[in-house]
Amino acid sequence: MSEITVAGAGIGGIVAAMKLAQAGHSVTVYEKNRFEDCGYEQKDSFDASAMDYAGIEIPEGYIAPGNEITFFPIDDNVAPLKMPSPEGYKNITVERKALFAYLTGLAAEAGVKFVYETEILAPVILGSRVCGIKTADKTIYSDLVIDACGMNSPLRKGLPAWMSVDKDAERYDYLYAYRAIFDRKEGDFDTGERYKIYVHSDTGFTWIITEDDCVDVLIVDFNEIPFPKIADELHRVSERNPHMGLNLIRNGKFMQIPVRQPLAVFVADGYAAVGDSAFMTYAAKGSGIAYSIKAGTILARAAAEDKDGLYEAETLWKYEKDFFYEVGFDACRIALIKNLLPYFTADEINEIFSKKLVTSEETEKLLTGGFRKTELPGLIKDKIKLLGDVPEFRSQLLMLIGWLGKFALLDSFFPAKYTREDAAKWSERYNRFFESTGNPARREEQTEAE
Repeated sequence: MSEITVAGAGIGGIVAAMKLAQAGHSVTVYEKNRFEDCGYEQKDSFDASAMDYAGIEIPEGYIAPGNEITFFPIDDNVAPLKMPSPEGYKNITVERKALFAYLTGLAAEAGVKFVYETEILAPVILGSRVCGIKTADKTIYSDLVIDACGMNSPLRKGLPAWMSVDKDAERYDYLYAYRAIFDRKEGDFDTGERYKIYVHSDTGFTWIITEDDCVDVLIVDFNEIPFPKIADELHRVSERNPHMGLNLIRNGKFMQIPVRQPLAVFVADGYAAVGDSAFMTYAAKGSGIAYSIKAGTILARAAAEDKDGLYEAETLWKYEKDFFYEVGFDACRIALIKNLLPYFTADEINEIFSKKLVTSEETEKLLTGGFRKTELPGLIKDKIKLLGDVPEFRSQLLMLIGWLGKFALLDSFFPAKYTREDAAKWSERYNRFFESTGNPARREEQTEAE
């Protein structure tokens, strides 16, 4: 039996904790917040197949009708794009607090201990190994540390550079966001447009989700959003949605949402990151729930196979390898498409909508991960043929084809087995490639050059 510490009560960490406790290990989760403060005060939707993958029973009432999403460009005169839910898609919609309570309850039944109101400050490192965590009150030693502290994890930030685990998020690796729940006015609304996304600037979007008794609003941007801009956007969308009130019911919080590709390396001797700590988010939606549930399951499976209980990077690499081949490489391709967005202005997005260069079916496949990697280059080439009269779009799509082609070559360099040298080389290649695609500042440089 091993002593396993899960730092932070992230969803992926809770799932891993539950499964490792079921395998007979002693597992303790340390979380800085009180139990009642854990989980955002909001509903989230995610693919129910993640729960099936983890073998977690889905409670009655969690399954909801699929979200038919409607995209609205910034120009009201341009027709929106409707995206129906894919056939056979099973959607979970649940309050984040309820999901947290459900998963922690299952973990506690499996024998996981939870310690709340414990701030985690740094990892404990002896030689080449992570062997515990430092809290505000004490040092806790363990055989394996699972980092589920989130995007700004103090554990990840405290790792030495030679472990090749990136410490910090870059500016365009996350979105600035404001989320609030408002009252819903009496009156009818189009039930076919329960879930709407509005373009509100060159670098931002607004989600409006109509529930039975409220309206959920999420305003996101790659740049910081001053409150006057928030107020203007709330009034704009409320005018376009008469059933939306402006009486704040709950939330009304600013946050940051990671939307980058997974970390190149997220394991080391005695250490494994999961969920937002490893940037396991679906870049097209900014939600990592499904990925985190799968990752927690994969991590527990790899750790359980380590019969010696040493949890060295060589054995934990199976977790990273299985995650990338089952989930991560597809997540990277979605992140590449996301990285193209800053090269388009809001007016250019209007053009894409008005010329019907993107179909509902294509958008649905993008948001649900339905594209196979072999499909994307051919699809984009077909789109380029349609763009004879808009050469600026041709150059942008050709750039995306180049990215996807280079990435297809890049993933062949993923190390089959872990060595410190091979992990460092992989990290350098991987990060250099994404740095070459994801910096919107290059758009300004392009404009100046032209």
